Amino acid sequence: MENLQEFKNLLQVPSKSYYEDQMVEHIKSVLDTIDGVEYFVDDLKNIYVTKGGSEYKPMFVAHTDTVHQLVDEIVVTEFQTSKPYTYGRYFDSTEFKALKALTPDGKPTGIGGDDKCGIFICLELLKKLDNVKVGLFMAEEVGCIGSSGCDLNFLKDVGYIVQFDAPGNHLITEICSGVRMFERDSEFFTKAFPVIENGMGTQMELQSHPYTDVSVLKKKSDVACINISCGYYNMHTSNEFIVIDDVERAIKVGVELYNTLGTNKYEYIYGTTYNKNKSWVDNLTDEELDEVFNGFQNAEVFTVDTDEKESSLVIMEEEDGAYIYNDENNEGFFLTKKDMELLAWYLLDEEKMKVF
Repeated sequence: MENLQEFKNLLQVPSKSYYEDQMVEHIKSVLDTIDGVEYFVDDLKNIYVTKGGSEYKPMFVAHTDTVHQLVDEIVVTEFQTSKPYTYGRYFDSTEFKALKALTPDGKPTGIGGDDKCGIFICLELLKKLDNVKVGLFMAEEVGCIGSSGCDLNFLKDVGYIVQFDAPGNHLITEICSGVRMFERDSEFFTKAFPVIENGMGTQMELQSHPYTDVSVLKKKSDVACINISCGYYNMHTSNEFIVIDDVERAIKVGVELYNTLGTNKYEYIYGTTYNKNKSWVDNLTDEELDEVFNGFQNAEVFTVDTDEKESSLVIMEEEDGAYIYNDENNEGFFLTKKDMELLAWYLLDEEKMKVF
């Protein structure tokens, strides 16, 4: 990988939600070495970067926090590994050069590829491209706090938004927190999809993502948005690791998206996929319903062994609740947050449990 040591240096910076000052300072030190960039940091510690003077610019996005506990020292280690099952994709036994994080005494500590991979990709694209914007937002993992406070003036000359914050190497976020990112038959997506698929070197899958910054930015802007895999696996665990080849491919995808989409504006007005005041099924077209159930293939699966047989319950979180799907009887439904609070209230009381 080009600039592998720079990537390792970034990965060694601890950055837990709300404790991101070290990462912000590290990013600023890198930005100071890139010719032609201007940047500022707002009161939330979001970082806004501009390079070039075209009327419209693509905006590349990542977040500066991770879920991992802060440690005094992160030791980034290279190793060979195959890829685990990741959101609907089984991989073969092929091994790849990868990076993991240990404490000095050899204990796994979580490398924070979610979303240090995205940060590195954005910084590399700033070096390679002439007319571009980058937004690096704080506290995504605890509710997209930084992007919720995004400087709206920064978005005025943005032509489209690309985030690098999905696991694996095969995912494209089409719907996020119930918000559609783009239309499939739009010029934006018909141009972008083959670029992403060719660049990542695998069949890409459209998914419904629980949440990330583009869902917030989509509501604040009038342009198409997209979120793409960037090479981290076992996300949010101490054994999280990064496949170097996937990160390299994601950088190349960013460059090729720029070359293909250019510095044009691809308008798309925000719209939700369902009205929470009605049954979620009643508000979906047949196509949208298919998309939701395709999204279940990328959701977290809880498998329960009973005396009779094994059954899987799939839970896909959204901003206002969660879709629940049982693969045994092929039935699904939507629970609002209030529904889940009441359900939890029942489940914590042995007497109330008798109604089940």
